[in-house]
Amino acid sequence: MIQLDIWNTQLWSVSQEKVEQIISTLTTKRDNLGFIDVEKYVDIQKIQDFVNDVRDDFDSIVILWIGGSALWTKALLESLYGKYYNEQKNKKWKNIYVLDNIDADAIADTLQVVNIRRTLFCFISKSGSTIETLSEYLFFREQVQCVTADWKKHFCFIVGKNCTMRKKLEEDFQCFYIPENIGGRFSVFTAVWLLPLAFSGVNISGFLEGIAESRENFLSSDIQKNTALKLALLQYHYYTKEHKNITVFFPYSSRMFQVGEWYKQLMGESIGKDKKGVTLTSSLGVTDQHSQLQLYQDGPQDKLFMFLDILQSNTDYKVTKDIKLSFQKLLKIEKYGTMTSLKNEGHPVCNISLPKLNEQNIGELLYMFMFQIAYLWELFEINAFDQPWVEKSKIITKQKLQEDFGDIDVFHKAFYY
Repeated sequence: MIQLDIWNTQLWSVSQEKVEQIISTLTTKRDNLGFIDVEKYVDIQKIQDFVNDVRDDFDSIVILWIGGSALWTKALLESLYGKYYNEQKNKKWKNIYVLDNIDADAIADTLQVVNIRRTLFCFISKSGSTIETLSEYLFFREQVQCVTADWKKHFCFIVGKNCTMRKKLEEDFQCFYIPENIGGRFSVFTAVWLLPLAFSGVNISGFLEGIAESRENFLSSDIQKNTALKLALLQYHYYTKEHKNITVFFPYSSRMFQVGEWYKQLMGESIGKDKKGVTLTSSLGVTDQHSQLQLYQDGPQDKLFMFLDILQSNTDYKVTKDIKLSFQKLLKIEKYGTMTSLKNEGHPVCNISLPKLNEQNIGELLYMFMFQIAYLWELFEINAFDQPWVEKSKIITKQKLQEDFGDIDVFHKAFYY
């Protein structure tokens, strides 16, 4: 179970009646917030059956998607297997590459490391009409068609159930679906995330077990038990009362750094509305002790610090045979020094502790962050589940494409040929 400790901090002064109201509102909207009961919408067996059927046909899987959706696959692979998960000796999983940008250099990098004949491409777009992802698909489809007539088996699709291309896709490809009541950045525990991870050999059921076991706590009106609500109240207090609009997420675990990248997207796109919102940044201990701590201590006093550590590491080494100090012990001492220096100067500090890195604990952590966002939604009185300025940017982009290249429906038309 996740442990949350706080120092030099206060929770937003909230009555029990207000807490009950927030919980009641969330419960009332539960059917529209599919992430709460996500297990009802996920077909684990279908995912596993597909992976088992095609596993021997491919050496690499390339995930084609764009933006924040790609962040959690990187986060989970690194948290479980480390930064160099594709290069590990004696690994039992396929090489997994995430192509989350249309930069030609990124595409070239991908072509350098995969054998097209032995690669499965997984297209992910809830609408099915994301221009960047469509462009990636059309490019790699052409590459595959150059080397095999049986090109369709090299592609699978994860789209929304209301995707306009759904019927056509089902005729030719293996398809998985994103529930309509689960927004893109909240679709962590759907096929969007579970399918790529299944190819790595991860126990995907373990993630769902982690969230099922913690759901009762995250819907509890007991603030001491409900760490998601406690975090939300903490951030809301420091934003509204102390003018601390920045939260520094500070994991002392290299494997958890990418979780911070996903958390930034979850927080920014959900809560940055109506000129309000907490700006979340991420630092890495001990690396950023030597690059950011001077700013944190002596710069603008506008930050709440959220540390994260792993109580039991999966691995450890002594510095030398003669020096009994281990690297994990040194890491914890470094974290103690950083936290204590911040606390001594009066900075608000909290610490999240995970017992160890495994599917259940990581699942619970991500689930907690999603509930935290839902509670901030109620506190800030905003809609945490839309992203109007992202959509406006897309409209401008499409207009510019129309001006420069004419009919942008060429992407969709090309899809069917």
